[in-house]
Amino acid sequence: MSHGYFLEASSKHTTHALVLGKVLKNQMVLDVGCNDGYLGSASDSSNTFYGLDQEEDAVIKAKKHYKDVIVYNLNELEKLPWGLKFDVIIFADVLEHVVDPEKTLLFFVENYLKEDGSVSISLPNIAYWYTRLGLLFGNFDYTETGILDKTHLHFYTAKSAKHFLSNVGLKSVEMKYGSIRFGWLCENVPLFGIVFGRLLAYNLVFYAKKQ
Repeated sequence: MSHGYFLEASSKHTTHALVLGKVLKNQMVLDVGCNDGYLGSASDSSNTFYGLDQEEDAVIKAKKHYKDVIVYNLNELEKLPWGLKFDVIIFADVLEHVVDPEKTLLFFVENYLKEDGSVSISLPNIAYWYTRLGLLFGNFDYTETGILDKTHLHFYTAKSAKHFLSNVGLKSVEMKYGSIRFGWLCENVPLFGIVFGRLLAYNLVFYAKKQ
């Protein structure tokens, strides 16, 4: 979905870098809510990207980097035109925007993910320290972008996100914490990640497979 987002690649611990972390080489990738195709442009050139986005101007831009991109409404879930199944399906900061994220994710997993394929998903972490602090003082103010983006219909903690994946027949193979400042510590100091990751991560990134 196009909401003025851009590629954030200032470190390998940003959400976008983590989402791309399991996209290897020579893979067929479906980028759901691809914006202007910045993820595909940052991936290895051996990969073939297809994309969906609700904004026509974003689709036009994404076509410069992708094999094909179509205008698509994730709340309607129409059949895709390509007759393909994918090695990786990406939902980067997307599912929190749709009316029924379980129905949407299940549709793509059942119809377009290879049996041994994987799904890369990033979700906003409502348990982030700043949001918790706001709630402590009775504040829950929507913003133009970020965790409390006014277009977000759903919010997740690490626990509720794992439950969400399980409900659509996916198992979380790995969870990572998207954080520019603290990502390195969460990745390389296990105890720090266990204790503080869910408090300091701006996004939760999941790599999942069919159960």
